[in-house]
Amino acid sequence: MTRAVIIDDEKPALELLANMLLRDGRIEVIGAFRTPSDALREIRSLKPDAVFLDMEMPGMNGVELALMLLEACGELDIIFVTAHTSYAVEAYKVEAVDYLLKPLIPEQLDRAVTRLQKKRMLRGAYEAGVRSIQPETRIIGFGGLRLLNTSGEEEEVKWRTSKTKELMSFLFLKGLSNVYKGQIVQALWPDCSDEQAQSNLHTTMYQLKKALKAAEIHIVIHFKSGKYRMELERTTGDVWEFETFISSNKTVDAANAMNVERVLELYSGDLFADSDYLWSISKREEMLSHYIKLSKRLCGFYMREGRTEEAIQRIGKLLQHAPLEEEAHELLLGLYFREKDRISLIRHYHAMKELLNHELGLEPRESVRQLYNDMLYQL
Repeated sequence: MTRAVIIDDEKPALELLANMLLRDGRIEVIGAFRTPSDALREIRSLKPDAVFLDMEMPGMNGVELALMLLEACGELDIIFVTAHTSYAVEAYKVEAVDYLLKPLIPEQLDRAVTRLQKKRMLRGAYEAGVRSIQPETRIIGFGGLRLLNTSGEEEEVKWRTSKTKELMSFLFLKGLSNVYKGQIVQALWPDCSDEQAQSNLHTTMYQLKKALKAAEIHIVIHFKSGKYRMELERTTGDVWEFETFISSNKTVDAANAMNVERVLELYSGDLFADSDYLWSISKREEMLSHYIKLSKRLCGFYMREGRTEEAIQRIGKLLQHAPLEEEAHELLLGLYFREKDRISLIRHYHAMKELLNHELGLEPRESVRQLYNDMLYQL
C-alpha cells in the first residue's frame, strides 16, 4: 500500500483529507502535520511514498516546501491541495502528480490516487528496461485478453462463462481505479432488471475469483463502499503502460526513440480483439488512434535522422494494424522513392490500390495517384 503524509495548517482540512483517504482504502496515512517545520523534521524517518500538501501555509508556500521535501527524501510524489487555481503553473515546477481544489470531492481524490499509483507502478520502467519488483502476473489486453506468468508464458485460465472473462477485461481496463458496482452492471448487463443484474454480478465475480485462484494468479479483487478494485502491486499490464507513456510523452527524439519503439511493440492487435464488448469499442478506437499517431511521429523522427530502413519497418508494422490508413501508405511510397526502390514502389502502390478497391470500393485519391506517377517518372 502507498504510504503518505498530509501537510495542512488547517486542522479540519487535515482531518477531512485523512478520512477521505481512509475511505478510499489505497493510501496509508503515516503522518499528518500542520507546520512545515514539523513535516521537515519527521520526513526522513517516516520515508513516505507521497505527500498531500496544502499550497498556502504561514511562512512558506507549498512549492518551496515541496522542493525541500524532495531534497530530503528523493523519490517522493507530490499532490497539491489548495483553495485557489492560481498556483497550478507553480505546481509543475516539482512535477506534481495532481493539483486538487478545495473543497475536495471523492471523484477528484479518486483521480489523484489512481494517477499516483500508476506513476509509482510504472516509474523507471522505460528508462531502465526492467522493474525493481518482478511482477507475478502480466495482463495483456492488446490482441485479446491473456494473462502471463513471470516467464512470459500464458496462464491457462478456465473462464466459467464468457461473462467471467468480460468482467476480468472490464476491471483490467479500469486498472487502479475504484469501480462502482453500478458501472459494471450497466456495462455488462444493460438489458437486465436491477435485481437480475446484481445477481449476475455477484455470481460472475465469484466465478472470476475462483478462476484466478485455480490458475494460481495472485490478483486480489477488493469490495468496499459499493466499489470494486483490483490489487495490482505485483501485476503489470500492456494497456496501462501504453496509456501512461502516451499521456506523458508528446515528442519523439533521440533520447526516447527506443522507448517509443518498445511502447509501440506493446500494441500486438486491437484492444480485446477476440471479443466484441460494446463498452470497449470507443476505447479500442482511441488506442488504435494513439498507436497510429505515435507510429507516424516515430517514422518522422527516423526520416529526419536519415534512418530510412527503420522508418520503412515502422510504417510496415503500422499498416499491419491499420491497413486502410492512407497517409501511412503515402509515407511508405515516399520512403521507397527516397531509397530509389522502384520495384517496391510499384508493388506497394498496386497492393494499396487493390486493398482500397476490395475493402471500400474506392480508388486511391487523385493526389496519391499524381504523387505516385511523379515518383515513378523520376526513378
